Amino acid sequence: MKINVDMTKKVNDTFDSIEAIQEVKVSPFFKENVMHKIRMASEDIQETTYSWFTPKLQLATLVCVVVLNMMAFNNLKETTYDKNVSSFAESYGLSTTIESTLLK
Repeated sequence: MKINVDMTKKVNDTFDSIEAIQEVKVSPFFKENVMHKIRMASEDIQETTYSWFTPKLQLATLVCVVVLNMMAFNNLKETTYDKNVSSFAESYGLSTTIESTLLK
């Protein structure tokens, strides 16, 4: 019963506090000032976002990608299918090697 009385008191206190709310006086130019600040902040964010990826960095990245691709292509050309299959078979113990034995 005490819980119900406390809850009723809290609800009544909440409704009483709602009645105490008054209208807020705001400057007529408040919205324009806030919108101006938001626009200025978003422009600053856009400038800093794209400033680190300069054309010099783009060119360096492109050169690195091209060099890595050339190295990978040369490495791919050097390895043959037979080498890959034989190394795979040896690593999993599937290769059959012909060894001569003395007991034969």
